[in-house]
Amino acid sequence: GGVVVFSTCTLTVEENEATIDYALRRRHVKIVDAGLDFGVPAFTRFRGKNFHPSLSLARRFYPHIHNMDGFFVCKLKKLSNAKGPKPEAADVKTKEGGQKVKGMVNGEENISDDEEEGS
Repeated sequence: GGVVVFSTCTLTVEENEATIDYALRRRHVKIVDAGLDFGVPAFTRFRGKNFHPSLSLARRFYPHIHNMDGFFVCKLKKLSNAKGPKPEAADVKTKEGGQKVKGMVNGEENISDDEEEGS
């Protein structure tokens, strides 16, 4: 794994929290503490949208509070090279015909174990 610091010079939720939330759902990464002792925790909820709770480790910096340009900082740690939904977060869905699917793994449907045994 590696570490990347995601930083933007914007305060828009779509470019910050929503982007990190997407990465948390689609890549095997986690947010780690950036070690910044100032700044405001990032949003975990905004206008009816709920983001991953670990986003509180990311930081927002506001011009009127911190006397600098506004920006956003989040430190991510890569857990594996896998793409797609995290295995532990994959929802069980039902396909046509009642076959249960846990999620997509490397572009292929991952059939639940109990369905494979019964086939």
